[in-house]
Amino acid sequence: MPINLVIRNKRKELELTQEQIANYLGVSAPAVNKWEKGTSYPDISLLPPLARTLKIDLNTLLCFEESLTTHEIAQFSTQIIKNMEKNGYESGFHMANEKVKEYPNSGELIETMATILEGALFMYGAEIEHKEFYEEQILSFYERAAKCDDEKARNKAHYMLISKYIKKKEYEKAQQTLDLLPERSALDKKQLQAMLLQEQNQLVEAANILEQKLLRGINELQITIFSLVDVELKIGDDEKVEKLSNAFKEMISQFELWDYNAYVIPLQIAQKRKDVDESITILKSMLKTLMKPWTPKNSSLYNHMNYGESPSEEELHMKLDRFRTRMLSTLLSNLESSPDLEFLHSNKEFINLLKEYWDKCNKTERETRNMIK
Repeated sequence: MPINLVIRNKRKELELTQEQIANYLGVSAPAVNKWEKGTSYPDISLLPPLARTLKIDLNTLLCFEESLTTHEIAQFSTQIIKNMEKNGYESGFHMANEKVKEYPNSGELIETMATILEGALFMYGAEIEHKEFYEEQILSFYERAAKCDDEKARNKAHYMLISKYIKKKEYEKAQQTLDLLPERSALDKKQLQAMLLQEQNQLVEAANILEQKLLRGINELQITIFSLVDVELKIGDDEKVEKLSNAFKEMISQFELWDYNAYVIPLQIAQKRKDVDESITILKSMLKTLMKPWTPKNSSLYNHMNYGESPSEEELHMKLDRFRTRMLSTLLSNLESSPDLEFLHSNKEFINLLKEYWDKCNKTERETRNMIK
C-alpha cells in the first residue's frame, strides 16, 4: 500500500481530521491533504512523529512489509487474471511486475506471479508480441523465487526451472537444480488430514481432499505416460507403445477425464511415423473435443471438490467460451508452426481443417465480445 493510502486509512481508522493531524505535527492542513493525495510527501524529520500520531511503526508507514499473506496473493492473482481478460497479457504482466517490485523479498508472490504469467502466456500465445521477452522475464522470476527463504515456493520454482533448463539444453544447470530438490516424503499430509476428517465424520471435507489428491495423481500419471511413450518411440518398441496407448485410453474413460487427452498419445505415434491420414483423422477428433471443455465438477468422481463460488449460467458460458477460444487458438498456432508436423503443412486437407477451426475460433471470440458489451 503506498504511503499516501497508509496515512489516509490510518487517520480515518483513528477518526482524526486532516486539520488535527496538521496541528499535531505543526504543518498546514493542505500539506496533509497533499500527502494523502500522493502529490507530495512528509519531510523526513516528520516521519517518526507522524508514525506515532497514527499509532503505527515506521516500517508500516513506509510500506516496508517483506511479504504478503497467501490470501492476499490469491486475491491479487484473481485481479491479474481479470485484468488480462479485459486489457490483454501486457497489462497483466505490468501489474504483476509492479507488485513484485513492491514486495521483492516475497518468494511466494514471485513464484505465483511466474506461474500465472506462464500459464497465461500459453493461453494467449497466439496473440502476444515479443513472446521471447516475456519468457525471459518469467524465467528470471523463477530464478529469484528459487533463492528465497520460503521452502515451498523455492521448491516449486526449482521444479519449473529444471524443465526450462532442459528445454534450453542447459543440462548442467538442470542437474544442479534437480539436486537441490528434496526426495518425496513417504508421509502424506493430505492423506492424514483426510483420515482425521473422516474419523470426525466430516465426510464431505474428507472427500474433497481425497478427490483433489486423486486428480493430482492422475495428472501426474498422464505426464509420466506421455514421457514414457516419447522414450519408447525413440527406442522403437512399438509393442510397448501400443500397450501404453491402450492403457491410457482406458484410464481416460475410467477416471472420467477430458476426452481431448485421449488423442494426445495417438497423435504422438502418428507424428513419429509421419502418417498423414492417421494424423489428420486424430486431429479432427481432437479439435472436435476441444470445442467442449471438460468441467470436473460435472463428473461423479470429483463432485465433492470445492470449486469456490459458482458463477451464473451466463458467466459460466462466457468463461468456457473464452477458455475454448484461447486453447483453440494456441493449439492451431502450434499445429501451424510445429516442426514435428512439417510433413502435414502442405497437405490441403490439413490446411482446410485449420482454416475451418480458425473461422470457428474467430466467430466465438466475436460472439463473446458482443456478450461482454
